[in-house]
Amino acid sequence: MVKKWVSAAALLLICLAVRMGSADVAWPESTDAQRQLKSYMETVNTYLIEQGEPGVNSLFEAYTGFEVFGITDQPGAEVPEEVEITARLFRNTINSLELRVSNPARFPRIAASFIQALSPRNITREDALKEPMKRMQRAAGAPDTSFEDQVESLNGTVPYIYYGYFPDQYSDGVNWLQMTIVFPLEGYGDVGQLITGTETTRGPDTYSDHSSDYEGYESKDDYVHYEVFLTATPEPDSAAAELDFRQP
Repeated sequence: MVKKWVSAAALLLICLAVRMGSADVAWPESTDAQRQLKSYMETVNTYLIEQGEPGVNSLFEAYTGFEVFGITDQPGAEVPEEVEITARLFRNTINSLELRVSNPARFPRIAASFIQALSPRNITREDALKEPMKRMQRAAGAPDTSFEDQVESLNGTVPYIYYGYFPDQYSDGVNWLQMTIVFPLEGYGDVGQLITGTETTRGPDTYSDHSSDYEGYESKDDYVHYEVFLTATPEPDSAAAELDFRQP
């Protein structure tokens, strides 16, 4: 009897916490996609609180095509902190969602909450944690080496999930772990199957030398880039190369 009472009390506390967290966000509901996002985020908040994380409590921007929100120390903050989420919306359904977390210890729990909310009946917490934990450990093992899955933005019949890691992305000493969810097409709901991106490519590394003595080109892509010249360069033995363009 005591155990049942404790379980009921714990469930009540979780429900109250989710309500309080959700009340801090005035989710817009003018389109079907916005209503779906609100419902999805309420489920996400339930799992976040179960894992000891605050619920999403700040909405920074809200339009019919995208919304930007996050988890902040104080509800209703005006700027993102360690956790920032961007959702892209069609009119009738959610297109994709990008989660960015700068505290690596929090990334697996937060990412798993978003994954589990995709299919609450079929995805366990343990399954939801597996891939985010692997990616966090990979970043921790090589903190100066970035990685990024090749994101396929076309929606399919199941959710697709992609990961990335960007050390010192904005030359401010902050490293970002990222997860992108591409939602299934309209009409495909709680299917309980996930596909994780496997075609991993090296992400852009940042130039960390902030010395004011350097004024040249700062490559952020390991020199893997294209340079386009609008004026063709003539071959040395061509007729064009023999012309003298100097002023008399």
